[in-house]
Amino acid sequence: MLALTAALLAPSPTVADESAFTRVRTPAGFPVQFEIIRDAAGPLAARIRNAGGDWRLPRGDAVLLDEDWWTPLRPLGTDETSGLRSTPSRRLIRRVRERIAPAATPRLPDRLTAASLGDVTEDGQTDLVLSFRRPFKHNFINVTRPRRMWADEYGLSAHVGLYRPEDLSEIWVAGTLVRPVTSVEACDGALAVAYGKLNRPGIVETGAWRWAVFGFLPTEPLPGPGVPACVDIDGDGRTEPAILERSVP
Repeated sequence: MLALTAALLAPSPTVADESAFTRVRTPAGFPVQFEIIRDAAGPLAARIRNAGGDWRLPRGDAVLLDEDWWTPLRPLGTDETSGLRSTPSRRLIRRVRERIAPAATPRLPDRLTAASLGDVTEDGQTDLVLSFRRPFKHNFINVTRPRRMWADEYGLSAHVGLYRPEDLSEIWVAGTLVRPVTSVEACDGALAVAYGKLNRPGIVETGAWRWAVFGFLPTEPLPGPGVPACVDIDGDGRTEPAILERSVP
């Protein structure tokens, strides 16, 4: 196994170059397949699967590349690959609380769960992403599933919305979420998210949402807790969704 891994990490690839990157994969016939993405600076990320099976989800930190989860082979969260997050100002958060998600009261919890800024729609403009709760209302989707729990103990349903930060006009808002988003980071063309439960604190899963013009396409969730982040692992100036501080047995 060590010899095979060393061969994959060696400079000579076994697959043709794809743009600035090279994919290196074990030859057919091996019971376990490795695939590594590398660039001029060396190995970038890797994934593994049993021959003929699906690619395994990473057990530790994960980065989304080509719509799949990969194990990064370079440090994430360092000065070189992070520091790209834009935090909403206090003034902007005050406006959000006035118009969209009021602050906590003696009878109701804080309705604003998370906020982040980034070019999610990739139109060159900064978008505001909010995770929040509001009084539950029936819509054409949730009425088809009356037995599902759509609201928490306070009668609030979970939502994620995309807004223009200058006037808080809506770009897109999720109708009602079964799995509340407890944390979100706005990346280029995607979101890194953490999922919780309606009436329990904590994180149960993490994942990413890809922007698809009229809404988002969620990726396969990663089990267990983690910290959503946006990283530029390949140094191309475009951030990718990542989940840090993961550890799955």
